[in-house]
Amino acid sequence: MADKPTVHLSLAKVRKEVEKPEPFGVGLSNSKIVTFPDLFAMESVEAEEIFASLNQTSTNWTILRRWLPEDDANALKAEKLSVRELATVVQAAVKYYEDAYGESGNGSASAS
Repeated sequence: MADKPTVHLSLAKVRKEVEKPEPFGVGLSNSKIVTFPDLFAMESVEAEEIFASLNQTSTNWTILRRWLPEDDANALKAEKLSVRELATVVQAAVKYYEDAYGESGNGSASAS
């Protein structure tokens, strides 16, 4: 037996090698672009709280106020989107990042 445990992976290597997709942007009617931050790149506790909200009955605006920068959330809200339109935007942003990383627990290593 070795005196020290074997290190198989370092956080420095993970942080350097993890792929980071371009931010998801939504063009508004006034030519402003709202940028959805990458949930998968956020600090894990903060991101998990948002993911949990996405899977519950939280309103879209409760989630968006936590996810988006304040000025982007305000600009998006000013568009007066219907519930269906807003849900489509949120779902598209989530799907964009899921596709970039693979669904949680089903990364590209498990893809057939």
